[in-house]
Amino acid sequence: MIYLFTWNNDYLITQEVLRWKNWFIEKHGTENITHITNLDSNSKNTISESLVSRSLFAEKRLVIVSWFPFSWEKSFSWAAELEQQIISLIPEIPEEVLLVFSSINPDKRKKWWKSLSAVAKTKEFSISSDDEVFQILSQKYKATIEPTALRRLILLKWWNLQKSISEIEKLLTAPLSLLSKDDRGDYSIISSDVDTYILPEFEESIFVFIDTLLNRNGKRIFKELSSLIDSSNLYAVYQSILGNLRVFLYIEFLKSIKKSPKEIGEILKLWNRSFLINKSHKSKFKSISTLYNNLISYDKNMKTWKFVSSDPVDMHRELENVLVKFLA
Repeated sequence: MIYLFTWNNDYLITQEVLRWKNWFIEKHGTENITHITNLDSNSKNTISESLVSRSLFAEKRLVIVSWFPFSWEKSFSWAAELEQQIISLIPEIPEEVLLVFSSINPDKRKKWWKSLSAVAKTKEFSISSDDEVFQILSQKYKATIEPTALRRLILLKWWNLQKSISEIEKLLTAPLSLLSKDDRGDYSIISSDVDTYILPEFEESIFVFIDTLLNRNGKRIFKELSSLIDSSNLYAVYQSILGNLRVFLYIEFLKSIKKSPKEIGEILKLWNRSFLINKSHKSKFKSISTLYNNLISYDKNMKTWKFVSSDPVDMHRELENVLVKFLA
């Protein structure tokens, strides 16, 4: 039997592969598992033997080919040839072999996808909303982290499941603030820990700012904007805001013409960012469109020297004026 674990969340896919490995070990032992994680250390003969050889002693064998296809991330010239060999051997897979492929963000237009999905049982692993990330982590860490702290941490990591898990694990092993048990209640991690120890990277800070902006949180918008500019430069911040806002503009436009979440994800090729489609906020398509156009005008005026001054402080103030209009 052939299985294909795929779609936009590498953590969920990895967990499913691990679950299958553990299940198989319990029933058949580790000696009957072959896990191919790359191609540059495997010859054609090794691949053929792994996939189609029969065992005289094992009732079942499990063969896992992780993150297939490999070509897009491998530089050696024979990767595509080895990948094609794997596809060509599929019809010869013995009945006792369980063959599992994992693939992140597959391009369904490719020949390999059409060939593999035609014969494999496909299981999709995706996250389509921010609440799904919260539910997964709530279940994983249960009473370990305070709910409000978890939501804040997830926001700082822009709903990236793997990054959120990494930060939680760091907090669980780090010496946190010396609060008494009574102050912490039943939780190992509370909101003050997240605010003290979790600092978003520049890209994630942009995401947090976009969330603040679309939720029209006037108390935080200008403080976060200043922090972004202090850690980078105004033009880089502006370009990042514009690029990320454009995604929400397209999403809201497609929603306004009654496109389904699946259609939106495919049209915009959101892949592992498909959860943005269902991201809740307080801004409609019309207001986002107006803000976007005002930001374009800001850029034009800046490049054509139409502002009174080109001093960074004045440019910062002009950008703030654009945001003030959005909040009005």
